[in-house]
Amino acid sequence: MNSLVFAVLAASEKPLDPNDVKPGWVALGIVALMCLATFFLLLSFIRHARKASQPWEGESTGTKKP
Repeated sequence: MNSLVFAVLAASEKPLDPNDVKPGWVALGIVALMCLATFFLLLSFIRHARKASQPWEGESTGTKKP
């Protein structure tokens, strides 16, 4: 029954005219927020990567002196 209703509704809808469909300000805002979130995630990653590259207390650096 549900598939029949869906098929009837899908067949009765008009196709979208490419000249009428435009991206809006909401889409631009979402993309801007995603770029801002990516920027802050990259800053956090850089900080954590710097901490991880430093040896812990008491840990040898891996280079042996002859």
